[in-house]
Amino acid sequence: MSDNSNVKVFLSLCSEGQSALRNELSSVLRKAGMTVISDKEFFIDSTTKSISSEISSSNCSVHILFPQYLPLTAEGVSLAKFQFLEAKKHLDLNPDFKIFVWQPPSTDLNNVESLQMEFINEVKNNISKSMVYSTAISAIQLVDDMRSLMEKKELISFDLNSTDIFLISNQLDENEANDIIDMLSDIVPVEKLNIIQDSDTDYSELCKQQISKSKLAVIYFKESADWALPFAQQVWKKIGGATTHTPILLIGDIDPETNMNKKFLAPKVISLIIEGELIPLEIKVQYDKVTLTSA
Repeated sequence: MSDNSNVKVFLSLCSEGQSALRNELSSVLRKAGMTVISDKEFFIDSTTKSISSEISSSNCSVHILFPQYLPLTAEGVSLAKFQFLEAKKHLDLNPDFKIFVWQPPSTDLNNVESLQMEFINEVKNNISKSMVYSTAISAIQLVDDMRSLMEKKELISFDLNSTDIFLISNQLDENEANDIIDMLSDIVPVEKLNIIQDSDTDYSELCKQQISKSKLAVIYFKESADWALPFAQQVWKKIGGATTHTPILLIGDIDPETNMNKKFLAPKVISLIIEGELIPLEIKVQYDKVTLTSA
């Protein structure tokens, strides 16, 4: 969401005595172009009825950790915990939802009520994906962090062709990779990608899209082992890890000898270090295994 006006925030309610910090944060959120949909500043007996619906209509929630455990809801649960649990319920239903928990400088953990400290530790020990625990020193810093995390970049749709083998290499190994492709192209369709350093291209997204149109993805390296291993790990995660339909062959030249320990062991990944002249043949062997398995 590059337009902050599309971001709807549920800002946790508090006791009347704690509302000054909440109002400051609410003001900063609005100045940043976000919409604060919590229509009340502080807790009154009837507000728990609207909390769930307000969270459900938000893109994110912000929970301020105050030193006090009170106020309590009619069910005897602290308001802070009730709101946090409602937000977690919504996160389970909507993975795009985000939860921000803010421990402001005024919350000195050495002077927090014991029951509130139990709740804070419970939150800190259960931070999961799409949850952020922040100790930002000000409301302005917190909102700056929120704005960058809530922004969704427009993904580029690359113009790609379906292929049998998708071979990826680094510009350091361009000549060797081209020789491999020349030998393979006579017997099987190959699409190639030469990774150029300092390029603005989103290579991980390009690879994700092309791999979905390929039967086998190959990451080749000779002089670029320091690039190839982390790149293979990144791409593997990007395409779904063990759930991917397209296997990855990470294959390196035995020369130089430092390549010998450059292997990535994971489901749907084949990791090999062999003599350079045998690499085209080995790629074809692995391709045949993939097509035989999928037949």
